[in-house]
This record gives sequence, C-alpha cells and structure tokens, in this order.
Amino acid sequence: MSSPNLTIFRAYAQKSNPASLPPSVLLSHSETCLTLFDAFPKSIFHFLIVPRVRPPFNMYQLANLRSLLKCEKSKAKEILTDLSQEADNVKKLIESEMLKKYGFKWEVWLGFHAVPSME
Repeated sequence: MSSPNLTIFRAYAQKSNPASLPPSVLLSHSETCLTLFDAFPKSIFHFLIVPRVRPPFNMYQLANLRSLLKCEKSKAKEILTDLSQEADNVKKLIESEMLKKYGFKWEVWLGFHAVPSME
C-alpha cells in the first residue's frame, strides 16, 4: 500500500477541477496537463508537469515513462507532445519572470525525472 504522500500527484492528476488545488501547489493547468510547484525546489524556478488522467489512459499507464511507452504508440506520443507543449509554455513564463525579477535570463533545463520519487 502506498503512502498518501507518494501518491499525491495521482490524486492531483485525477481531479476533474484542477483549479480547486491551492495556488501554492498549482501554477497552471490545461485540458491535458498540470504544472505544479515542486514541494522541495532545487532551484529558483522548479516546476513539475504531470499529465492529467483522461481516456484512453488510466493512472497506471501514466505512472512513469516506461509504463506510457508500453501503450499504443500514437496515443503515447500525444501525451508526450502535450507535456512538451506545456513545458514550452512554462519555459516562456519562467523566462519572463527572470527578466522581470532579475533583469536577465539564463538557460532553463527541461527533462524527465530519471527515477520517479512519487507515483
């Protein structure tokens, strides 16, 4: 049985109304993704983008990249494209915030968590 703290993203990804999440948790959301503030940020700007659970996928197929890639390839690619588009949107938001707060911008790194720390 999983600890509630380890499955919190699963609960968020299944919400029908992500806007009900507190602003300290949710940066933004779309039909396909949630962008969340990292509870333990390792940089000034550190966000997590997770896919929302929606058909034809279930929470287990979206649990990690390995599980997703076992799904029908064109549908898995749609999820990855949605995540990429959301990452581009967040990157632009971060760069805008950098300019506003610091007067310049620096490189933004994007990637997957190599080893999931949460389900």
